[in-house]
Amino acid sequence: MVSNMDLKGIEQMENEQKILNQKIPFKVKYPKDYLWQIYYSEYTNQYFMLVTTEDLEYSAFFYLLKKQLTGNKNEKIFVPISYTDYSMKYLTRMQISDIENYLWLFTKQWPLVYEVYDKDDNLSIQITGRLNIYDDIQSEYKIKLRDKEEAIKFYKFLKALFIMKTEMPSHYKFELLINGIGGIEFKANNKKVIYEILSSFIKEEYLIAEDKKINLILGKDKKRKELEKFQIKCGKLEKEYLEKEKQISTFLECKRTFFGRVKYFFKYKKITNQSNRGEEKEENKKDKTISNLSKYKEIKEFYTLQELIDLYKQIDKEEILIKNINLDIKAIKQRIKNIESKVKNATLYIQEINEHQKSIFEFWRFTNKDKQEELPEGERKQEDRENIKKVFDYQLDFEDLAKQLDSTQRELLTKKELDSIFLATTDILEDINKIAKRDKIQIERLEELKNRALEKNILLEKENFDIFGSISYDNKLKTLANQKHRESEKELFKILDINKNTTIEEYTKYIKSVIRNLNSCLKKIKTTIEFSLYKCDINGTLDNRYNVFNIRATSAIKDLMQQDIETINLYKINLSQNTPIIAFANSAYYENNNKTLPLGMNVSESILLDNNLLKLELNSTQNLKIVSYKDSDNTLSEMIIKNININEYELKDIE
Repeated sequence: MVSNMDLKGIEQMENEQKILNQKIPFKVKYPKDYLWQIYYSEYTNQYFMLVTTEDLEYSAFFYLLKKQLTGNKNEKIFVPISYTDYSMKYLTRMQISDIENYLWLFTKQWPLVYEVYDKDDNLSIQITGRLNIYDDIQSEYKIKLRDKEEAIKFYKFLKALFIMKTEMPSHYKFELLINGIGGIEFKANNKKVIYEILSSFIKEEYLIAEDKKINLILGKDKKRKELEKFQIKCGKLEKEYLEKEKQISTFLECKRTFFGRVKYFFKYKKITNQSNRGEEKEENKKDKTISNLSKYKEIKEFYTLQELIDLYKQIDKEEILIKNINLDIKAIKQRIKNIESKVKNATLYIQEINEHQKSIFEFWRFTNKDKQEELPEGERKQEDRENIKKVFDYQLDFEDLAKQLDSTQRELLTKKELDSIFLATTDILEDINKIAKRDKIQIERLEELKNRALEKNILLEKENFDIFGSISYDNKLKTLANQKHRESEKELFKILDINKNTTIEEYTKYIKSVIRNLNSCLKKIKTTIEFSLYKCDINGTLDNRYNVFNIRATSAIKDLMQQDIETINLYKINLSQNTPIIAFANSAYYENNNKTLPLGMNVSESILLDNNLLKLELNSTQNLKIVSYKDSDNTLSEMIIKNININEYELKDIE
């Protein structure tokens, strides 16, 4: 163990302890905490440490040994104690378990609850976890409860929101956001909810619900009256149709014999001369309606959650009744429409009979004709059907989408077009956008590219060009997406048409040919499903003609999260079907001479869009906060809060 002792590791622990003495880390996590095998025994009231001689790392053990040898009993160090039960000074074990369940319901991820003692043995409960703040972007959070009162308040607050969400799920949907100190804040109906205003919030929600109930009762009464009117109308139409149906069936029966025709002629001759459009006068009834109910309600000082839940259960019942009445109204309207169609057909049939009842001889000739004895066919109902669209899910659909795009590009695009796509994946895209804007490329840029080509040994000092061109022979087995292949990666300066004597005019001409290739690709490749793309920018613009977007929001913000900036601008574009795109698929990064390259987008998840082909309309904007660290690889690094400005666009007309 002594021979394997790492002095640098012990010094590193000394430095970490200095940091911990100043401030508990945001993650409440000690680096390499798996090395601290320290436990507490209730029987002996002592801590003990287990050390295995098979380990190769003993820094934690020797650090503790060093501290014991100093003999300073007042000095304290911060270490994680394994399998220690909660002290239950602030919250019981059941309450802590409830908090974990409550937070899981809201965040869909399990939190970690720690009891942390500072240098003065002051206890605090610290809760850490992860929260999905936008699409697939997640942020860490920490909630610190410094005393029993604060812990009980937080527990009651979470419990109240949990009850509201589970007992009244259709009425309350809470939005969770990261606040300015890296904790969680709750919003309901765009209003911030905290424990201090919980009672007034419940009261306000109760009064709103009570007004809603009154409006539902009034609406239900109005709907019932409307249904009664339709029922009366339907009854009249059914009666009218039965009378006409009876007359038509009598005619069809009587026309078979001589005496029957004569009988029908004299029986219905008087009826036809009378007007059958008489309408019964409806009696004016004074309906007793519910009015001014809000005038009689008593407003109390406080309302309980139970009262709010009971009220919303009544509201749910009223809404179900109104829904059923609306379905009845819809059904009876359709029935009235069908009966009106039948009455109309029957009326036309009877009118044709009546036109020939002016004399017995004309009626006799009419009944001898070979007429169709059935009523005309009624109208068919044309049902409106909505086409169900597939919703893109990254976890389930990305692999299929990537393979489909890669397969299409291999089939439809030429080698020059695929090479041009590869150039768009590099910093050459900046030159492409400059030429697309009709700007000039500076001579310094061209010299920079020539120097980079020399550094890569593509050109020798005295050579004007590479004799191999873009051909690369590399027969080594490679692995991509867990599949072996023998394809070589594309190299920038083997594709870029540049040599020692290349002028700025020649380089510009070549970039223009790349733009033509990209435009040709965009005409051939279209989206087949709807999905969203994301792009991050510091300056807050989308001025470039060709922009690279990512299919995942998390990947889009990854690079900027590690930079020392306070605000990130995130753009989201919701693509429709048949949108022209270029995928940075495997075929853009590798040659496929041996036809062994796996299908998909395993190198990059990026998509290229041409801004000139799209018409974007701003749909929504919002600002969110996310927890970040100055050093993302260091658990003890200082936490910082960054702002994300989100601009979401809908894709309109495609030119």
